[in-house]
Amino acid sequence: PSRGRALSRRSPGAPEAEAGEEPLLRGIFEISKRSCDVVLSARRLRWSPILPESPTGGTRLAQEEVIEMRDVFSVKLKRRLFAGQKKGGTLLGITIFKCLKKEENKLTDCAIHLNNLSEDHCHSWFRHLKEILNGFQNRPKSLKVFVNPSSHKREATHVYYEQVAPLFRLADIKTDVTVTEYEGHALSVLKECELQAFDGVVCVGGDGSVSEVAHGLLLKAQIDAGKDTDYIPTPVRAPVPLGVIPAGETDRYCYILEVFCFKSLWHVLRFWLLEAVLGAKASVT
Repeated sequence: PSRGRALSRRSPGAPEAEAGEEPLLRGIFEISKRSCDVVLSARRLRWSPILPESPTGGTRLAQEEVIEMRDVFSVKLKRRLFAGQKKGGTLLGITIFKCLKKEENKLTDCAIHLNNLSEDHCHSWFRHLKEILNGFQNRPKSLKVFVNPSSHKREATHVYYEQVAPLFRLADIKTDVTVTEYEGHALSVLKECELQAFDGVVCVGGDGSVSEVAHGLLLKAQIDAGKDTDYIPTPVRAPVPLGVIPAGETDRYCYILEVFCFKSLWHVLRFWLLEAVLGAKASVT
């Protein structure tokens, strides 16, 4: 397997690279069962199949594929684990998790596997990829989550732990979860919460839960600003954004809050989660 190598020089007479386009690494990986020449820059990951020489001596052009690094929300080392094995295993390569826009208001994710059996090669690429992702300052690192277990026919808790939490873990986002036990629970927690410790608040519930969490966020902002909470003609903005994963009997509040509405809860949470891990923010007002 080819070792990745850092690239810092350009060929004499070559044009200046666009900012962020200077190659950082170049190496060979197997992608979709084809050996590919792969180039990494701060902005993009590019690869094209390595084609054999043409029998006639003519030039054979390979189709280049490109990933924008801003669309990548996670990168993991890929290992083969044997039965009963939880750590270690044979290194097979790197998996890159990318966000795709299927339609205007629908996002999904896909995995791209870069296969190479060289430990040094993969660790060098993995380190550079992680450094690029960590350089996106607007991406959340920690979230406060409220889950109303009574919402969505009492399936909201299952939805969160089975479908939402795995995406947060995949994106290396830490969470502090409160499963609410009574009406007003989220409000009381938020009034005492140190919101500076989080990059955002997530609510998994129906319209009542969303209203309560939004109320709590704004109330906490007024309290921290020393405002009189009985009369607030010009309220202070909430310090962190609010993410909504609808899990109620209706989705009317989605229209009020200008949250995208879909036919299924899964479409909603996948859209918001993938936007969230990529750093999209919509402050509560």
